[in-house]
Amino acid sequence: MPLPHSKQTLADYMLRQLGAPVVNVEISDVQLEDAIDDAVQMFQEYHYDGAERSYRVLKIDTKLLAENQRRHQDITARVWNSDSEYRVGARVLHKFDNQKGQVVYIKTDSDYASDSDGNFAANYTEEQLYLRDSYALVDGGQVGIRIPENILSVTKVHKVDNFANSGMYNFEYQYFLNNFDAFYGNAAGYGLTGYYIQKQFVEQIDFLLNTSPAIRFSKAKNRLYMDVDWNRPKKNTYFLIECYEVTDPDIYGDVYKNIWIKKYASALAKKQVGTNLKKYENTELPGGVQLNGQAMYDEATDELKELEEEVKDGLQLGLDSILVG
Repeated sequence: MPLPHSKQTLADYMLRQLGAPVVNVEISDVQLEDAIDDAVQMFQEYHYDGAERSYRVLKIDTKLLAENQRRHQDITARVWNSDSEYRVGARVLHKFDNQKGQVVYIKTDSDYASDSDGNFAANYTEEQLYLRDSYALVDGGQVGIRIPENILSVTKVHKVDNFANSGMYNFEYQYFLNNFDAFYGNAAGYGLTGYYIQKQFVEQIDFLLNTSPAIRFSKAKNRLYMDVDWNRPKKNTYFLIECYEVTDPDIYGDVYKNIWIKKYASALAKKQVGTNLKKYENTELPGGVQLNGQAMYDEATDELKELEEEVKDGLQLGLDSILVG
C-alpha cells in the first residue's frame, strides 16, 4: 500500500488503523477531515519540518506611508452623542439597530457627529469592518501591515540599504572614499587583514546607528506592527522581513507521509470514535457484547499526550529560532 500523499489517502490510512474494513468505524468523513486539519496545524506550529525560514520584501509606497501617520486614539470608546463633535478616527459606542445592540464604530468622514440630514451611518464605519478592509489599525494609531496567512511568525525586519537612493551621501561610501589608501593602497600594509578589520568597524557603526525596527506580530490578526518613526522611511525604499512560512500540505503532499502526522491524526480519529461510541455505553449487543467507548477514548487521549510531548520536546524548533505572535 503506497504511503499517504493527499488528505483522502491519509483518511483511508486512518480508517485502516482503526480497523476498517474488518470492522465498521463509527466516524464521519467530516470528523476525519477535522482530525487531519488539527494534526496538520499541530505539525506546522511545533514540528521542525512544519515551517521553514523565509524572506519577504516589503516595499514602502505612498499608500503605506499615508496610512502610517500616527494619530491619537482613545483606548475606550465613548458613548456617541449627537450634540458632540468627533474627529476622524475617533472610536464611539453606539446602538445603531436593535439586532446588533451597542457596537464600536470608527469615525471615517467629517468632524460632525452626523451628516446634514442627521444620518449616523454616513460618517461612521463599524470597527470590525474597518479593520478588515483597511491597512491602518486604528487602536493607538498603530499601523498593521497585512501578512499572508501562511506566515507563522515574523522574527526580524531588516532595512535594505539602497545606494541608488543615498548615492555619494551614503556613510559607507564616504568612509571608503576618505580612507581609500588605507583600504587599497600601501598605507595599511596589511593586505586583506587591514581591509577585514576596517569592514568590521563599518559594520559595528552601522549596527549602532541603523538598528533594526522594533516589531510586533499578531498571528491571530495576520498583522505586522513596526514601531518606527514613519516620517523617516522614504518612498520606494525596502524592508526585508525574516519570517517562518508553514509547509502547506496541499502544495507539498509529502507532508501527509510524515510518521508523526500519521500517528497523531490516527489518535485524534480514535478519540473521536471513542466519543461517538460513548453514547452506546452499557448497551448490550447480540451475543452479549458491550461497546466500551470510554476505554477507546482514554487510550487515544494517552497516545495524544505522548505524541504532543514528543513533538514539543524532541521535534520542535529551538526557542531562539522561532517566535510565534
